[in-house]
Order: sequence, then C-alpha cells, then structure tokens
Amino acid sequence: MQQSGAVTLLADAYRRARGGYVAFLDESFELGANRRTFYLMSAVVAHRDQLEPLRDGLVDVVGDRFWHTTDSLLTEDGRRQAVEVAQYLGEENGTEVCIVSCRMPLGDDGGDAARRACFGQLAASLCTGTQPLVGEVHLMVLEQRETQHERSFDAKIVKDLRAEKVICRQCQLKQASPRDEKLLWLPDLVSSAVRRSITHQEKDLLEPIEHITRVLNCP
Repeated sequence: MQQSGAVTLLADAYRRARGGYVAFLDESFELGANRRTFYLMSAVVAHRDQLEPLRDGLVDVVGDRFWHTTDSLLTEDGRRQAVEVAQYLGEENGTEVCIVSCRMPLGDDGGDAARRACFGQLAASLCTGTQPLVGEVHLMVLEQRETQHERSFDAKIVKDLRAEKVICRQCQLKQASPRDEKLLWLPDLVSSAVRRSITHQEKDLLEPIEHITRVLNCP
C-alpha cells in the first residue's frame, strides 16, 4: 500500500529524531460553567525502534479501522476494548512511558492559557528527560486540530518555548491526524483515562497504565 505524504513525512521525522525517542500528544478538558473545570495534555513516549511493533500490536487489539476512546466508551463492548488497549500499553514487557500535565481548576483566562501552560510544562519535561523518562525527547507529534488558526496557535507555542529557552532548539513539533498515525490513539486513551478518573471517579482505564504514568500539576 502506498503511503500518504503525511505518513512519509512522519517516518522521516522519526528517523531524524535526536536520541530516537518520540512523544505522541493529545488533550482532554472540561471548560463548562458549573462544572469542575480542568485541562490536561498527555504524552506517550516510545523509542523509534519500537514504533512499528507498537503500532502492529495496537492494530491487533482494535483492528485497522479508525479508533477513538470516547466513541469506544459508548458501548459495553467498546469499553472492554478500551480497557484492552490500556492493558496493552501497560504490559510489563513494554518500554513506553506516559506523562500528563494537568491544570485544575482553570482560571479566568480559560482554555487557551491552560493549553499553553500544560503544553509548556509537558514539553519542558520531555526535553530535559524528567523521570520516569530514560532520556531526553526532542520530537513531539501532536494530534492536529481542525482549523489553521488552531494549528498556528500550537506551532507558536513551541516557537515561543524555544525563544524563552524552556526547550532546546532541537525540539521539534509535528502535527498529524490520527488517521495517518495510529499511535496518536494512545495519548487519546491516556487523556481519557485521567479525565474519567477526575469526572467519574472511574479507574478501569487508568489502573492498567498507572505504573507507567506520571501526572504533573500545572500551576
């Protein structure tokens, strides 16, 4: 099967990634009035040598169709499958690590400010190799948002972080669709797991990955 241009560009970025580690990023949030507001951004970190087997194993669990945690949780069978994905990610012989930056509650400055703050905290942790990471991470692959304005906003966050020396100049951001990179399904799962532990006090998604997940409080 011929690869799309986006897939080819990602493969090249993985090959060039300094140190070989790649972080896949996604978000979850609650901004509604009269609710417990929060914003969180999750990263699942894996070495480029493990990306293909990790992707293949994920497809073994959910199939080759597009998969999304929120949609999966709408049915009992879907929830069981989401738990299976969490168990797969958290397998004892795996080497993946998850880091989550969470701001709760949100201030008056709202979601954009929280995204900037959590993104910054997460990027700094990745760049410096904060525990439980075993090395620095200089390539971030973020689920791209729908509009060009939103995508430009995220690119500017990284540009500003470099200018402020929060992250080094080698740190790169690629924005991609989960349809082009199935590994973006994993931070979607992690974000949902942490989210539902906050909103519903549910632990079935979080428990299988709790031992590889570090949650950072974003001030």
